[in-house]
Amino acid sequence: MLMQKCKICFNTSIIKTWLIFVFFLPQTILFAQTGDTLIVRNGAPKVFVKCTDCDMEYFKNEIGFLNFVRDMRLADIVVLIRDINTGNGGTEYSLDFNGNNIYKGIEVTEKFNSVPNMSNADLRLGLKNAITKGLLVYLLKSPLADKIIYSIDGLEKNGQSDKVKDKWNLWLFNINGNISGNGQEYSKTLFYNSSFSSNRTSNKNRFEFGFFQYGNLQQYKIDDSTTIKSGANSYGLFNFNALSVGKKIAVGYFSTYFSSTIQNLVNSTSFYPAIEYNFFPYEEATRRQLRLNYRIGLRYVDFYDETYLNKFNDLYFLHSLVLSFKQVEEWGSVDCDIGTFQYFSKEKFYRVNISPSFSLNIAKGLIWSFSGDFSVVKDQYYLRKDEVSSEDILLGQAQLKSNFSYGIYTGISFSFGSIYNNVVNVRFNMNENNW
Repeated sequence: MLMQKCKICFNTSIIKTWLIFVFFLPQTILFAQTGDTLIVRNGAPKVFVKCTDCDMEYFKNEIGFLNFVRDMRLADIVVLIRDINTGNGGTEYSLDFNGNNIYKGIEVTEKFNSVPNMSNADLRLGLKNAITKGLLVYLLKSPLADKIIYSIDGLEKNGQSDKVKDKWNLWLFNINGNISGNGQEYSKTLFYNSSFSSNRTSNKNRFEFGFFQYGNLQQYKIDDSTTIKSGANSYGLFNFNALSVGKKIAVGYFSTYFSSTIQNLVNSTSFYPAIEYNFFPYEEATRRQLRLNYRIGLRYVDFYDETYLNKFNDLYFLHSLVLSFKQVEEWGSVDCDIGTFQYFSKEKFYRVNISPSFSLNIAKGLIWSFSGDFSVVKDQYYLRKDEVSSEDILLGQAQLKSNFSYGIYTGISFSFGSIYNNVVNVRFNMNENNW
């Protein structure tokens, strides 16, 4: 018995030794290497690029006259990239350059506009060119100034400017649709959705019309004699028109049609005249917005099943107030909507929602992110009178009475170490499902 225990102890010791050898020996070899060289480009300015979805490895690899650093407090130049959707379905990127140290006081703004369905390759090339162009004024003040070679492609003396006539007259149309599914031996689920939209956006007017539809089919096999099948479907139409009145005011309307089996709505049709005031000029929208939107109108509804108020249809007079704030700066970004719907009815229905989101650069290398959605729900006039089955509740095919709803996310990230990160190395990159 004693010998058997000793063998077990010996075998356990061997396993532990091998684990330590496998996990730590490669690390020892790695950190013992002396051939690695830190790439620092002498005379090149230190640059920090703050961008949510940019391909930073591409920038590091293609822009060879910069030292990219991991924190803006270490940078000579901070490049802040903001984006906002444009009327043609693309995106306008605004690049703000702010100089520090020997470049202090030098500020530059560049813009790049993407078009709908632009490839990732063209998008990152366009952003790279905008970054390079914005940095020129800084490079002229740097030790690299004497090494700059200038050339302009395609410029001919007395050349004529190109004139483009838009045969679509600023109209843009989008059609989307997709189907996805998953399953196992005892269950299968199918999801589907489609949408269509048309819009025309100019400096003075924004008009949009669209259709959307989504739903699901679910099947669960409980045992050989019991199978639960369920499905849900929702669809709707929307239209709005906003006319600019000066630099800070817009007037127009919203109209919607919506149908949902989950919400017991055969038809929900609404129309609201609207007015909006932006405390900042609309030209500054990529950097900051503080908009107050007021709507007042009517909503007519028909129900699939009789509601708990003993109704199959109803007409509501209601109004809405929404305050939207957005700001993107070097210290971080803030995005928050606070809105409410109030019904002029004897039941005094209302709903209040706040959706905050922010990302703050607290200290060198330390970022705190938070987002949430919180609602006070007092407008479920569509709830069914009859009791909802447990199957529909579990499968999410019907709504129950709730006085609130919420969602929340928060997280922190901290990076430290070498301030330079010019090296690009993609070896052993793979999808996490293959680890």
